[in-house]
Amino acid sequence: MYFSQQLIAFVAATLVTSSLASPVQPLTRPFDCNDPKQGVNKNCWNELKVEEHLEDWVAHLPARCKKGEAWSVCYDRVATTNLEQDCTQINSTKCRPFDPNFSYIHPQWYYGAYNTWSINNFFTSWYKAIDIIAKEYPAVIVNASKPQDIDTFLAFKNNGQTSIDAALRNLLIKTDSEPQRDALMAAISEYPSTVKYDSNNIETADPPVATLLKTRLAQLLKHVESDLPAFLDMAAEGAFSQPKRLSEGAIIRKVSGMGGSLVGTEWIETA
Repeated sequence: MYFSQQLIAFVAATLVTSSLASPVQPLTRPFDCNDPKQGVNKNCWNELKVEEHLEDWVAHLPARCKKGEAWSVCYDRVATTNLEQDCTQINSTKCRPFDPNFSYIHPQWYYGAYNTWSINNFFTSWYKAIDIIAKEYPAVIVNASKPQDIDTFLAFKNNGQTSIDAALRNLLIKTDSEPQRDALMAAISEYPSTVKYDSNNIETADPPVATLLKTRLAQLLKHVESDLPAFLDMAAEGAFSQPKRLSEGAIIRKVSGMGGSLVGTEWIETA
């Protein structure tokens, strides 16, 4: 059969154009919640029924748990065999991130242990950020400490005595709305602080408002890591089951008005 050179050229050109327009797409492997080596995915919290797993574990605490210790401390020790792991303390070197290559008893254990660290890391980032903001941008703390509309239910009506939660909420609302921030705001409302400060004399407050803010974060973290219902409220829907962690730098940029977002490049990969 005879083909003209024009026809051959036309077919060749069509094939080249088609191959450029429709490149072969690489196959995307679906995320496997049962393989910790793939990292974490917020959907796995529900898929693996981690909440039910933790409730059952706490209801039948093993004999190896020490009397009086927080459930999360015992849990992490069993899950990771790290005898010093303790995520109840804020800004502590004893709360270490978890290695997905470690042979966990079950994927549920990996997500349970990961969340004890992830929640601690979130609180610690805010703790460090407030410390720096108080030193570098003190006006931010002062402004956040002044009664605002959101403080109505938190403020006393006499002598300007205001709950430290008011100042903390005023800082939080300066950041982008996302599951972790919203979980913290919900915890503040659910477990309110009794600590107050004089909003009429913020600059001369003793102890300083920034110190009260950091103490409040440390107290709330200890409660969350020690009280299972509070922990489950924070971790619900995989809010802290994601492969990125919030940096104090991102918080500082947003809260101080330097710009930037708390998503995308403003987050740091944990791996």
